[in-house]
Amino acid sequence: MGITVSPPVKPSVDHLMDAPLDTLLAEFDVEQVEMRTITDPTFTCYMTVGKSGRLLLASPPSRPTAEREITVRAMLGAALGIDLPDLPDPYRLSVFDEDGEPQQVNPRPHRSQADEALYRVRGGAA
Repeated sequence: MGITVSPPVKPSVDHLMDAPLDTLLAEFDVEQVEMRTITDPTFTCYMTVGKSGRLLLASPPSRPTAEREITVRAMLGAALGIDLPDLPDPYRLSVFDEDGEPQQVNPRPHRSQADEALYRVRGGAA
């Protein structure tokens, strides 16, 4: 589900959380574009795989630095297949499934205790 890329060496959670954001974007060759056509004040940014195979990060201009730090790290973690801590309210990260439907992945939807136990028994497989 969603976009996933395979870097030569999978980074640690600590690296994704602590490294300067511009360093991470350069390290994973993320192309950044400013989308002036995005005018919804609740929309922060999106990430996809471009025609070249590179990750493409598109965001509206003038978003707060703290918001960019939070959301871009979450998207990069999702693209690299790394579970990062849940996003704070009001942020949500969704990926599109094979049918083009958005599925929220961060914060992780809460499972019932029975579902959580089954998840653990199956070794992390839903």
